[in-house]
Amino acid sequence: MSHFYVKPEAIREKTFSISGEQAHYVSTVRRFKPNDEIMIFDGLGNSYKAKINSVNKNEIVGNILSSSYKKSEFVLKLYTSIPKGDRFEWLVEKCAEIGVSEITPINTKRSVNANFSKNKLERYEKISIAASSQCERNDIMKINDPLDFKIACANVLTNNRYMNILPWESENKVLLNHLSSRSSSFVEANIFIGPEGGFEDEEVELAKSLGIKTITLGNNILRIETAAIVASILVLLLHQQL
Repeated sequence: MSHFYVKPEAIREKTFSISGEQAHYVSTVRRFKPNDEIMIFDGLGNSYKAKINSVNKNEIVGNILSSSYKKSEFVLKLYTSIPKGDRFEWLVEKCAEIGVSEITPINTKRSVNANFSKNKLERYEKISIAASSQCERNDIMKINDPLDFKIACANVLTNNRYMNILPWESENKVLLNHLSSRSSSFVEANIFIGPEGGFEDEEVELAKSLGIKTITLGNNILRIETAAIVASILVLLLHQQL
């Protein structure tokens, strides 16, 4: 059944409403009509089975039939350099699909400067929402304003409940599963992905001094978006095993 995002404030007790572009998409593109049943979600973890009462090009109104809640308690934050061209849009979409909680672009000494306009941020947010809708995720991956790499490193908490990793091409021994104890799970992971030219040595040393661990993702040099997805999936799988 189709799964559409509805802003939380548009869901009140046993009713919901969809307006704007989403209303046009549901009514005109997807051709939903009165008495049709759809699934909606509020981006906060709540999903609803609903029935449409009325449809026009500007607004859809209906009743809530039942509700459920599904949101991972595990938090995965990705701090990544920005790839060139439109590859960041692809990265946003795929990270939302696999379950990343937040993406924060970072500026490093060798990276493309990340400086989002309001229009760009809105575009990325729409991609994240669409990905949640497509994969039936009930929450929405957050996209944060860019940060300087040093500030991002200093912001993460470092204790045994938080996994903080930095894939690095010069690290050839430490695998991800070497960092985690089988006796207890971690509640949050922070992944740092460098630019196409790699982190500078002094940036890596700074991260290490703040408790961030370097790991290897294999022998091959990966693109930014490839490294981000590979590292994220490995962390998610490791967390499920603990």
